[in-house]
Amino acid sequence: MKKDLIIPQNHIGGAGGTATQAVRAGNLIFVGAQMSLDADGNVVGSDITTQARNAFDSLKRVLAEAGASMNDVVKHNVYFSCDGDDAAVATFLDELNAVRVGYFTDPGPTTTETRVGLNREGALIQIDAWAVVDEKKELLTVDGHWSWNKKLPFVHGWKVGDMVFVGGQRSLDEQGRVLGVGDIEIQTDHAFRNLDTMLQAAGGDRHSLMRQNTYFRFFGEGRDVTDYWEKMTNVRRRYMSVPSAAGAGLRITGFPNSEELIQVEGIGMLGDKNKLRLDPKNHWDWSIPNSQFTQGWRINNLAFIGGQISADNKAKAVGKDMATQTRNVYRFIHNTLAEAGLDESDVAKLYIYYYAPGDWAQIAETSATVDRITREFYPEPGPAATAIRVSGFAFEELLIEIEAMAVCRD
Repeated sequence: MKKDLIIPQNHIGGAGGTATQAVRAGNLIFVGAQMSLDADGNVVGSDITTQARNAFDSLKRVLAEAGASMNDVVKHNVYFSCDGDDAAVATFLDELNAVRVGYFTDPGPTTTETRVGLNREGALIQIDAWAVVDEKKELLTVDGHWSWNKKLPFVHGWKVGDMVFVGGQRSLDEQGRVLGVGDIEIQTDHAFRNLDTMLQAAGGDRHSLMRQNTYFRFFGEGRDVTDYWEKMTNVRRRYMSVPSAAGAGLRITGFPNSEELIQVEGIGMLGDKNKLRLDPKNHWDWSIPNSQFTQGWRINNLAFIGGQISADNKAKAVGKDMATQTRNVYRFIHNTLAEAGLDESDVAKLYIYYYAPGDWAQIAETSATVDRITREFYPEPGPAATAIRVSGFAFEELLIEIEAMAVCRD
């Protein structure tokens, strides 16, 4: 399938660290990170209303350049940074929603909102999106499914051709109240059961899932990190196919509701034709033996490379610095792509999650290191990209995790 790189002239707002703002492959469009930025990459606006409007205007411009509109968006992610208590976060999100509902008709795209670190001082929001043009879309709804506590135009899922897009699934009831407060096992069970339900509504099941990301809230350190992940994952495995979807496990600051501990989202492909599991030999591995987790999938014209980390075959971190770990991660991505007969030139989208504590000078230095190593493997103009700062990963001492989405050659 042919890839078209979308590089609008004089574009402002692109925050992905690359000239490519989106990639169009057939009717599918991968949009990289957009922020409220000026021509020099500085944040514009000190309030969420201004920053949200600028970020969504930026998204709208990129989509137009790709031959699409906001009505074609099937999935969008909002990464936000907000200090303060529940009341402050609720006010922040009300102000955000007052802006973004003006960009989408009802029913709109799926949505996942995560509270994370951004890589520019003063930034409050970053967004990215997947869009599909000139394809029939089928809204996925389920009676009795969880709902938001306020009316919004967003939905739980879309089926577009053979693709299934499921937004962030949560441990909430029909009134938007959190279920299993304080219990990661109960919340994990609810979130994954909801994800399963959406896949079934599309005519698929857990075997249809190609990409599945788990965002979770945990601030422990040392061995407690792996213990928590394993506790959560023993519940996740009840809902995972064997072998599983590819994906990433990311520790974040939080969610719209502070009582939420986990959200999961997914992208599926219906049917088993042309489906190839990507599982290179001599690769890093997870801490749970014989887990049947998966490094990636190639199906039809797409390849989904799950979050790669700098680790050994027992999930122990390899490398103490960001440059070493980033290079190791990109080598693992290279090896996984090779299993599909692909290389870096086939990659359409990168998701870069990294840990960068310290002051803004240190954050900028870490971000620059990640960008520099990325260019070693993906010279300009490169793929579209989204980069966020997370609170950690599934295992201790990891500094970075990267996913890749690739488009297979004709």
